[in-house]
Amino acid sequence: MSKADFVDPAATSCGPSASDAIPFPEALRGEVEKRRADGANLAVLLIECGVISRIDAVWGYHVGDAVRDRVIASLSTDVLRPGDFVGEMGRDDFACVLSPVEGPAVALLAAKKSLRALNTPFWIDEEEIFANPAIGIAMYPAHGDQAETLLQRAKSACALARELAGRVADYGEDRDHSAASKLLYENRLRTAVSEDALDLVFQPQYDLRLGQVMGAEGLLRWRDPTRGIIAAEDVFAAAESADMVTNLVSSILNRALRNVSEFRYSAGLDLRIGIKLPARALRHTELLDVVQRALGTWSRRPGTLILEIGETSVLGAEATARETLGRLKELGVKLSIDDAGMALSSLFWLSTMPFQEIKIDVSAARDLAGVPKSERILQSIIELAHHLRLEVVAVGVADDASATRLKELGCDYMQADYKGPALDPKQFVERIGFNAG
Repeated sequence: MSKADFVDPAATSCGPSASDAIPFPEALRGEVEKRRADGANLAVLLIECGVISRIDAVWGYHVGDAVRDRVIASLSTDVLRPGDFVGEMGRDDFACVLSPVEGPAVALLAAKKSLRALNTPFWIDEEEIFANPAIGIAMYPAHGDQAETLLQRAKSACALARELAGRVADYGEDRDHSAASKLLYENRLRTAVSEDALDLVFQPQYDLRLGQVMGAEGLLRWRDPTRGIIAAEDVFAAAESADMVTNLVSSILNRALRNVSEFRYSAGLDLRIGIKLPARALRHTELLDVVQRALGTWSRRPGTLILEIGETSVLGAEATARETLGRLKELGVKLSIDDAGMALSSLFWLSTMPFQEIKIDVSAARDLAGVPKSERILQSIIELAHHLRLEVVAVGVADDASATRLKELGCDYMQADYKGPALDPKQFVERIGFNAG
């Protein structure tokens, strides 16, 4: 659209839909029956415009209606052939029916034309507004032989298209099953968070300098009824998809701080507690408030909470995440790097971040005493970390001999599976309790 074709905010008229005489669902059913009779193909393109509801909120529904008219006019003029038609499926959704059509290649071409038509700006007064369209394609008879089925499957493909750089996807049965599974998974997680049904187990952390337990890492355990124990990274991915990351973090933090408070009063353990978060969780600006509320609820000093940040590469591109990290440091929370995939080059820019600790996996160096090169590598890493004013927590320690050697190399803390598996709160108190050492 050119600027001459701007949308007038004062406009109140609604343009005609592509099928005024016949309601869209009925028109689509009629086309399906025609193709059933002649054996030809039909394509449904479900187009999610991605901007009209936001225009409604800023300029009003009458402006949104005018934009919808422009979208329909543009699709009708620039994409559809005589005999094709477009219907309005929702405030931001449009369905184009190409009937008949030779095959998927023609439908894909039409989808790409639709993207070009809708990716030009809408002008509202002096404001240039861009849509963010995504398009899903379903073919008759390959993807369904009923009008309702074709619309549902085009919508399913559109959901996938939103995650693709090209913004176009065709229907795939495996993807549809995956989407259904993902939705159920997200709903179960939402229920687990609301019912406080997530569990934590605790891996003791030892101060190598003092030779005693000084803290623990709280490890997330969510047991889904059908899939068993779900990996923490998958739990966070589901939470991200369901837009409930801060709810998940709040649940984990409150569970962890409640347990560590119980350790203090029931077993004489005044421990720091570490919780691992993916760096992308820092993109949620509410995270600082979540942390503050949890600390206040359980009367914990900020310095006794360690947030262990993984996927640190995200920080390089996410200014909001870096800002949240800085605000957490100002709050007094201790920040730890826990990123097994971190490249050495990352240390250059990570040194500018407000971290105070780094976790290193020493499991590859099983026999420290017997492999001098391994010792020198570890010593160099520890010294480098100390130069960057980072304390070092070793994970994957194999035995007491390795722990002793790490202490000699200057390592500060360790988290050791060989001391035993992670424990639920009751087992943690029974093992550590007043006899920690």
